[in-house]
Amino acid sequence: MGRNWQWSYTQGRIKRLKAEVAARQNGEPFDANQIPLHSYDGTMQSKFKRGWQSVCETDIQCRLNGHNTYQQVRQRLAKQFGERHE
Repeated sequence: MGRNWQWSYTQGRIKRLKAEVAARQNGEPFDANQIPLHSYDGTMQSKFKRGWQSVCETDIQCRLNGHNTYQQVRQRLAKQFGERHE
């Protein structure tokens, strides 16, 4: 994968997270199926779309709760529910 392809994928994730978080904070509806135009180049748009669609509910909740990494989420859950001993 070329660097520009990875950049488009990353931009898809960034733009989706920003749009989704802003919509939820403002109480507005959000349609994840309305993917914005990123590039007229088909490959770049495809990578952007994949990045856009790769965002899951956990990613959104992390941003809404101020947790930027899964490690922070794990620490918060461990504090809330206690450490798991396996």
